[in-house]
Amino acid sequence: MKGASYQRFPKVKIRELKDDYCKFELRDTDASMANALRRVMIAEVPTIAIDLVEIEVNSSVLNDEFIAHRLGLIPLTSERAMSMRFSRDCDACDGDGQCEFCSVEFHLRAKCINDQTLDVTSKDLYSSDHTVVPVDFSDSGSAMDTPEQRGIIIVKLRRGQELRLRAIARKGIGKDHAKWSPAATVTFMYEPEIHINEDMMETLSLKEKSDWVESSPTKVFGIDPDSQQVR
Repeated sequence: MKGASYQRFPKVKIRELKDDYCKFELRDTDASMANALRRVMIAEVPTIAIDLVEIEVNSSVLNDEFIAHRLGLIPLTSERAMSMRFSRDCDACDGDGQCEFCSVEFHLRAKCINDQTLDVTSKDLYSSDHTVVPVDFSDSGSAMDTPEQRGIIIVKLRRGQELRLRAIARKGIGKDHAKWSPAATVTFMYEPEIHINEDMMETLSLKEKSDWVESSPTKVFGIDPDSQQVR
């Protein structure tokens, strides 16, 4: 249609925001915009993840490829991701992906020297850049020694077993590999708009209004104590 405009001005309202969780409301648009945002969050937001592993010593029960795969899935803090270069586009190292502009180097050295099983975790990874480290899921205010405070387990070592390796973390997006996806899951759902028929509501007694409010499983309605109106 001539002169028709399909321009939209969606509005976003943050409902809940935590370090590892976000819930927001998207208005004045349609499902295509919501789905586009969902896909971008999963596959287009750049992060940093371990992409190359060089095993020096591995006498654990897990083979080299298994450990390399586990290292790649350890989430890393990625505030620096926007300023880093993609290794394929880096002219400082001719695309080798091992320079300070497009990579971060990690080292891990662990050896079990007693009869107690040694848990090698993400906290045993030492980074060359203090801004890119494994994500810490522990609660700093908790005094108890929980599994989260010990980090993500990479492998368990018994007496005499050793693991030494060098790892290179690079910038990437979830479209290339799931290890670069910044979100575990992103979902959206329609939120209905409910309009109360005020004229019919006025015909109900206070007890009937209370029963109607209580019948809602999500308890989205309430009764104003002053006006005794359903809100």
